[in-house]
Amino acid sequence: MKRLFLVLLLSAFVIGGVLAQRLGAVAGYQLNTPFPSTNVDGVNFNERVGSGFHVGLLADWDMTTRWGLELGAMYSLRSSSYNLSYTSDTTTIFKRQLYYLDVPLHVYVNFPIKKWALALYVGPSFNVGLHGKDIAWENTPMQKPVTLETEDMYGDDGRLNRFEIAAELGLTAKYKNYEVRASYQIGVNDVTKDNYRWTLDLPTGSKTYFNQGELKLSVAYLFDLGK
Repeated sequence: MKRLFLVLLLSAFVIGGVLAQRLGAVAGYQLNTPFPSTNVDGVNFNERVGSGFHVGLLADWDMTTRWGLELGAMYSLRSSSYNLSYTSDTTTIFKRQLYYLDVPLHVYVNFPIKKWALALYVGPSFNVGLHGKDIAWENTPMQKPVTLETEDMYGDDGRLNRFEIAAELGLTAKYKNYEVRASYQIGVNDVTKDNYRWTLDLPTGSKTYFNQGELKLSVAYLFDLGK
């Protein structure tokens, strides 16, 4: 399933690259906001924003003089941390790093301003978890380990579902072949597997949820394929 999905995504990007009017590289910094929750009262995740990056390819093509489509493929890191507590005086420090292949598909509208142009874009992002790790320890002077990194966060025995669908809204400033971009992306599906309990001794039958948001700042350079 994973290989088939990756092949389909790669095929879509290759087709998009062939049809594209502009193709280039994009890279940037991002702040990652986790949204964990549970149906159990008394749990406090104390989540913290983490930093990350994204780097990859970007292609776009104009459908009219103002409207167009863009397609990307980016390797990204999302990090976050928590100070978990539930029915105990001892809390758990928990850190997570996740690596994704993000494939955004956007509709954009251009607003020309002399030699510049501003573009507002919106659309889905189809994201695939590639690998990651969790590390946790007790918040005590001894820092006793609670869990160590897993071999495959997204495997059959892993903690997270591999596939994420997100919605993204952003703004681009364009000058010649250069772009400066700012956007926010929020996952719309819960990626936590059933019965995953973090490091908390939760009651049987309880459920945890995990969504992710990313604030992205990027720069891009696109080659004009029509010249």
